[in-house]
Amino acid sequence: MAKIILEAINISKSFDKAILSEVNLKIKEGETHVVMGKSGEGKSTLLKILAGLVAPENGKIIFEGEELENPEEVLVAGNEELAYVAQNFNLLHNRTVLENLKDALLSFKDDFAEQQINHLLQLMRLEELKEHKIELLSGGEKQRLAIARALATQPSVLLLDEPFTQLDFPTRQILLDAIKEVKNELDTSIILVSHNLYEAFYLADIIHILKNGDIIKSDNPKAIYKNPEFTSVANILGEVNLLPKGKFGKGQSKLLGIWSENILIDTDNDTKHQLELKLTEKLFIGNYYRYQFQLNKNQSLIVKSTQSEFEVGENYNVVFLESHLFELKED
Repeated sequence: MAKIILEAINISKSFDKAILSEVNLKIKEGETHVVMGKSGEGKSTLLKILAGLVAPENGKIIFEGEELENPEEVLVAGNEELAYVAQNFNLLHNRTVLENLKDALLSFKDDFAEQQINHLLQLMRLEELKEHKIELLSGGEKQRLAIARALATQPSVLLLDEPFTQLDFPTRQILLDAIKEVKNELDTSIILVSHNLYEAFYLADIIHILKNGDIIKSDNPKAIYKNPEFTSVANILGEVNLLPKGKFGKGQSKLLGIWSENILIDTDNDTKHQLELKLTEKLFIGNYYRYQFQLNKNQSLIVKSTQSEFEVGENYNVVFLESHLFELKED
């Protein structure tokens, strides 16, 4: 059974206002954790505290059984076993890819450094770029190099602050695959901040939702998708439809939710979980159509479907399979 390698205990932090309040988090060896939440919820601050770069006001960070030193009381903040990659990359400019990696390994023996550099160039798909200067690299290539530099000393934990920001899909996919390969090959624990559901589900063993300074939901991707529990969690994870109490009759005593991709449109169906609704908008989004129905005066219902035959202005039976409905609490 994997041991806990990094733990946050009752972490609190304020700037002009409270940002984090008694946050608790446990990271096991080899796990990938993704922290999600709206902008301004303190995700990046939490990541820097976990890396030992920012001091919490209260609480402590435990790494391999020992409390991290207060970064405000040491000469150099951080821990070499906790590699943090910021959004600005922290690369050496006017230097090549190879020189950047050599710089990260100056204190190591030449044979180890050479072996490690070759491995990282391959792992991060940078072999053909090793003689290129930083100024000639794309955003995705710089990000891969920044991660390679962070991994050079074989840290136990890799902390990534929104590593996929402003990358196009093919470039982002290359980086996603590289990070997954890092986890599989090096058994490195990874903690990353993301706003993107695809990224989170592609990488995460555990997803944490941060709201109002605390983690309100932690679970594996499948479990959190099937039962987000709170409306705020559901809104972060995807396009959710909220079905008010009583929408399916008096037997519905609680607010229900369903993902837009799990609703069926049918002209001939008979189930207690269906509504006849008017189609008000139809948009082609590439691999699916996004249909908007009028649920009530102030609320629309969104359906994602690969079917193309439904037309605006017509009424259709919108079907909700009971297995896809989940109860929600408003928060």
